[in-house]
Amino acid sequence: MARPHAQFAGILVAWTACLTSMAAAQSTSVPAKTQQETMAERGYVRYRGAWRTAQEIELLERAERAHLARAEWKSRLERLRRQLDEPAQAERAAEEIAEIADPAAVPALTAAVSADRALQARVLFLKSLARIRSGDATAALMAVAVDHADPETRIAAVEHLATVAPEAAVAGFTAALASPDNARINRAADALGRLLGALPAESPLRHDDAVLARLVATLETQHVGVMGDGTAEGATSVTFTPSGGGLALGGGPKPVRTAVKNERVLDTLAACAGVNFEWNIAAWRDWLATREAPADLDLRRR
Repeated sequence: MARPHAQFAGILVAWTACLTSMAAAQSTSVPAKTQQETMAERGYVRYRGAWRTAQEIELLERAERAHLARAEWKSRLERLRRQLDEPAQAERAAEEIAEIADPAAVPALTAAVSADRALQARVLFLKSLARIRSGDATAALMAVAVDHADPETRIAAVEHLATVAPEAAVAGFTAALASPDNARINRAADALGRLLGALPAESPLRHDDAVLARLVATLETQHVGVMGDGTAEGATSVTFTPSGGGLALGGGPKPVRTAVKNERVLDTLAACAGVNFEWNIAAWRDWLATREAPADLDLRRR
């Protein structure tokens, strides 16, 4: 008769063998997951050498398509511009430019307005920007209306904005009145006046309190310049500061505060108000506090 401990040892060996067999069977039936399977469970796929989600891939491909479309429009617009100078092709080229409505064409049109020396061509490009009516197209028109070197081009941009995006243009021109550059302040005021003049008399934009308040605040802007800072003798380097505060400097260059009157701001304000207190800012502020909007204003193209 076998001893008890020998029987126990036999049972233990048999149980161990059973467990080993079960583990081997399990390992054989359920292989380890590959990296691709693991990443797929997490929502990733291999794309151009990296693991990305479907949303990331869509964004990348969308950006790539947009880049290609912009490049194609640049090439196409350059071809159409050359055809404008060819008598046999000019009419058809002008028609094609006028029919552009693809937002992807905005960068090419914007660059063309900036670079082209011919007013007639710039006017065509502006017409296309106005036809597109995207946010980027509106921003491009506003930039031209304030910053283009040619006055007629600026006027053409304003006239389009009065039709396609007057609210955005009023906001943009009003914001531009805070520019540190006095020339830009006056161009923005001129654009604002022309735009408001092109709107119907009943348009609330013509009597907007915030716009009028900004015009009053910008009648005269304070600037701080530095005398003796290495510029030509007697010259002043001017930096805009809304409050007109000085510069904390020790010896050497001295800060000089300069008040600059903005003529085009006054012109636009007087046209909007129907009254003219000239450079009496206190009177303008009193009027602003108690004003009654006039029934009709003549702000037409000056």
